[in-house]
Amino acid sequence: MRQLRSWLPTRLTAIKVAVFVAIASIVLGGTAFAAATLYAQYGAVKNVPNAEAWAALEPRYVGQAACGSCHEPEVAAQDASAHIDVSCESCHGPGAGHSLSDEAAREVSLTEPESEICSTCHATTAGRPATYPQVEVDEHYEGGECLRCHDPHSIVAVRPPDITHPRAKLPDCITCHAPDGLKEIPSGHEPVADRVCLSCHGRVAEPVR
Repeated sequence: MRQLRSWLPTRLTAIKVAVFVAIASIVLGGTAFAAATLYAQYGAVKNVPNAEAWAALEPRYVGQAACGSCHEPEVAAQDASAHIDVSCESCHGPGAGHSLSDEAAREVSLTEPESEICSTCHATTAGRPATYPQVEVDEHYEGGECLRCHDPHSIVAVRPPDITHPRAKLPDCITCHAPDGLKEIPSGHEPVADRVCLSCHGRVAEPVR
């Protein structure tokens, strides 16, 4: 009798464990089945590996060789500059539509680079090496686009000439340097405040009066 009493709790515990395992298996199995059903119902990709899906897409980028086949001077200038490792399509966007052999397709225009593209690499950022060309965008030039001064292929910027005359008691620059002024405003310029002119052209010493 004493042996029966000691055997019953152990037997009941084993039964409880078995029942719990059975119930848990049923619940987990049902949940997995429901999840798989819902996943498939709401658009899971079936039997189409990623490699096949990507292979079916039209290529968007064509590479430097394709660009150079028509734009040799620009590519040659770039290859001789610090931008040699920068792809044309990094600034101009995907070139597949523009470089196709079909004449009509060639009418597809590329992205016209703007200052924001230059700033992506050249705006001053703490994480970039000190030797990397960086500029404080808001202070570098207040007059407009980077491409007014920089050829992005050769990256050369011609230094604007310094002012050769005193400015003491003279009116604003655009009084004389304007489309209808004493000296016509240079090509590629527009009427701006004196501080913008001087940010490139420098300030000569004013005479003592």
